[in-house]
Amino acid sequence: MSQLTAAGLVAGLVVACGPKDSAAGGPAVSGKPDKTSKPATATPTKTPDSPAKTPGTPTTPPSPKASGTAAGGTKALTCEQLRNASLDGGGLEGYGISGAALSAGRWEGADGVVIELQPQCAIGDITGDSAPDAVGALKISTGGTGKFYTLVTWRNDGGTPVPAAAAELGDRTPVVSIDFPSSGAPRQATVVYRTRGDDDPAAVVTLTRTAVYEVSEPTMVELHHSDAPYTP
Repeated sequence: MSQLTAAGLVAGLVVACGPKDSAAGGPAVSGKPDKTSKPATATPTKTPDSPAKTPGTPTTPPSPKASGTAAGGTKALTCEQLRNASLDGGGLEGYGISGAALSAGRWEGADGVVIELQPQCAIGDITGDSAPDAVGALKISTGGTGKFYTLVTWRNDGGTPVPAAAAELGDRTPVVSIDFPSSGAPRQATVVYRTRGDDDPAAVVTLTRTAVYEVSEPTMVELHHSDAPYTP
């Protein structure tokens, strides 16, 4: 098959748009303990439900990890939100899908083109604005044998995923995993996917590639990678 990029194969497609779903927010839950009646004694007795408060003692707010909220107050994106996320902009313009959105993880366009959200996903701040973003992968089928994989960063725009950057991985290069490092550079994502050497046939995968990406809008830039032999 020709080694044309996915963007070239599907440029000029008729725009289609799936419905967008907004993430439902959960009800606020009070963290205060229930009040208990005081015993009828001259000296009140402390109870587990009514601890004594010391004036001037600061209250420790919940951590962003525990509450799912970033330091700036923006709720973290979820991988589930990507199933109905926009495909408009963010380096995806060349696919001819301006104004389109996934619907239940899928979009179908003209000429049999199908875009499917892959299960690999990671949540973390990769754009540097302290709001947890989402990095996922799309598989783009063009009606022939080509299955083109593309990484996408969805920026956290007030709790809504908005495409910010993308990087093409190539034809028949399935993604294995996407992760943010537990330590080290917070604005980088590690992506593991199958690929092949320059001299290998396009119909096979012979390598497992581990690549590190950062966002330089509207693209995701590979910083470095390492390869290991892969046998299906």
